[in-house]
Amino acid sequence: MKHSTHPIVLKQKLLGDDLQAATSAGLGAAAKALDAVKGKRCRGAEMTGWFDWPRQRTTDLKRNVRDLAQNIDVYHDLVLVIGIGGSYLGTRAVAEAMSHTHAALLSGTAKAARRPQIVYAGHHLSEVGLIETLDLLEEKQPIVNIVSKSGTTTEPAVAFRIVRDYLERRYGKAEAARRIVATTDKSKGALRQLANDAGYKTFEVPDDVGGRFSVLTAVGLVPLALGGFDVEALLNGADAVFGELRGQVSEDHPVLRYAAARHAAYTAGKRIELLAISEPKLAFVVEWWKQLFGESEGKNGKGIFPAGLTYTTDLHSLGQYVQDGVRNLLETFLVIGESNSRDHVGVERRLRVPTAEGNIDELRYLEQRFVEEVNQAAVVGTELAHADGGVPSQEITLAKLDEFHLGAFFAFCESACAVSAEMLGVNAYDQPGVEAYKKNLFGLLGKPGFEALGAEIRKRL
Repeated sequence: MKHSTHPIVLKQKLLGDDLQAATSAGLGAAAKALDAVKGKRCRGAEMTGWFDWPRQRTTDLKRNVRDLAQNIDVYHDLVLVIGIGGSYLGTRAVAEAMSHTHAALLSGTAKAARRPQIVYAGHHLSEVGLIETLDLLEEKQPIVNIVSKSGTTTEPAVAFRIVRDYLERRYGKAEAARRIVATTDKSKGALRQLANDAGYKTFEVPDDVGGRFSVLTAVGLVPLALGGFDVEALLNGADAVFGELRGQVSEDHPVLRYAAARHAAYTAGKRIELLAISEPKLAFVVEWWKQLFGESEGKNGKGIFPAGLTYTTDLHSLGQYVQDGVRNLLETFLVIGESNSRDHVGVERRLRVPTAEGNIDELRYLEQRFVEEVNQAAVVGTELAHADGGVPSQEITLAKLDEFHLGAFFAFCESACAVSAEMLGVNAYDQPGVEAYKKNLFGLLGKPGFEALGAEIRKRL
């Protein structure tokens, strides 16, 4: 399938005159920041292995992932991904965007794409959640993909110990090992040692790619391939964007314009960026974006807080605040150009507002219009209303919702985030603030070496 050479379209007509001018003035600085990222002269340069990843690093990986998906020697109808943050968010973003919303409840020929369902654990510490996950495993034939560089991060480590114990009791250690795939450090760490000892199939978490930038590595590709998604298209979409950025880049490139607009908005006192969607299937794309920008920029007292809204749903709750609240908002609309609902054999499906006798619901003016036409009009109307209310906005458009364009969006955001963080003067690749809660958790639960902190915390409480 052929795709546009520019898979990401960025429109900034509703930024307002001041932000438009500031964005244009900042394009030179954005271009210098991009050059620093590409040349490994930026802050945290040792962690920029994600840039141009599909072209530079995936030849063997694609083959190995394809072999795993095609030749795994146990029947499975469920893929359980155990991970937290970047270890699962990219996978979930693609899987939920590209799956039938009710796939788990459908039966017969209507069951979408006949692919294994992907579910998730290890991203919380809910006892109820883990019990219910075990209930699901009991009804299925699972494959488990544990994703952790160290193997000691509390949430996924707890979940994996519980799930591993369940699998070994149900299948025995030998078959349980055949049902577990570990994505972890290539040579060290608790999970690497456990995988080597037990004989799990393994894939590597790259040393120079942080979790929130890792969706295009084995972290995302392995579970998506096991779930039957087109990982080749995902990588091709990313490569289309990285390909535009490899050489000399026009200062008007969408990556630079997006990063420059965010910096201009931040300088102008905009402290919250809303990523607004009108397609609920993109909800976890928003969650992935929130982690990417929030964890990359939110440090040293700096950064725009990333938040997400789903329209038109949230127009009936938070829409009032966006329209009339504190004017510290920048709004970015993520729009899908072409609705592409298809049935189990790939036939496109559309839905019109029916004609009805009478007009008691006052919808005659919508009769025989596609629902998506109504949805798109709501998006445009919202953009204009919020702009009139003093919220500058921009629009990112993907031509259609498929793996190719999701891959392009991932590469676009990763690149723009790196540029934006460099312009802000922070290291996009560390997360020192994440350690604070972990230390308190260790102290409260009595982890060896944290006894004194635990005693101090209990005094405070």
